[in-house]
Amino acid sequence: MPAIDYDASRDALYRPALRPTVLSGGASPGIDALCAEASRLSYLGFESDAAQRRQLIDALGRAGLGRWAGFHARQTGTEAYCALSEAGDAIVVFRGTVPGDIKDLATDLNARPVAWADGGNVHAGFAGAFASIGGEIAAWLEQHAPGAPLTVTGHSLGAALATLAMSRWRARRLVTFGCPRVGDAAFAATIAAATAMRYVDCCDIVCNVPPLGLGYADAGTLRYIDRNGMVRAGISAGEIAADRAHARNEYLVKHALRPGSVLVRELADHAPINYVRALIAAPP
Repeated sequence: MPAIDYDASRDALYRPALRPTVLSGGASPGIDALCAEASRLSYLGFESDAAQRRQLIDALGRAGLGRWAGFHARQTGTEAYCALSEAGDAIVVFRGTVPGDIKDLATDLNARPVAWADGGNVHAGFAGAFASIGGEIAAWLEQHAPGAPLTVTGHSLGAALATLAMSRWRARRLVTFGCPRVGDAAFAATIAAATAMRYVDCCDIVCNVPPLGLGYADAGTLRYIDRNGMVRAGISAGEIAADRAHARNEYLVKHALRPGSVLVRELADHAPINYVRALIAAPP
């Protein structure tokens, strides 16, 4: 797949599915790269727009994913889709927060802790959104992919829902992008770090909410993406702080004042395409 430049545009952040898919139908990307693009494509309005639904299905087909099924919980405004690989593996992709969607915003803001049946306490809004759609997805998987290896993924709010799905379903792999904190340390302990990859793009502000001081904890193994778009495993907290400081200064010079750009890097780094950018350049 071709290299992708860093995208500081408002369209990349607020209309993430506007850009055509990066999936070419040639060599298959690694599973985490596929999850990144599948998460970006989840913002296509497949639940209400036939053309966007066909666009999504066609893009997934280029990566060998078929038997697509979409899910929409009207009461919470929660969306997800499932697909199966040619080898029979299953993937569940949860959509993140859609800008201007009141139901998504209400979900995000309801941060009071509630008990999670599988252990610990979690964000009430995320738990309610997952409850509204999780049963239907689980039933589909049981019917169409019983016992299949399962990957769950998502970006932003979708990443939070995928994290809850991992705790509940014990999937083979969890891959999240720009994930907010979902629960406390007891909840995080229900997720095996070795099977859960948590990608954080440099200054992405969403990865730092809710604050640790409110009792929330990170879940999964950190995969930090530095200011140059390189995935860094095992990077220290000090190295991350220095990289972020350089990133903010560079952003002010290169992007902040350009027409159409997001004003600050903390938001621009949350754009799904900037996660895709880093993963398609990484080894599978």
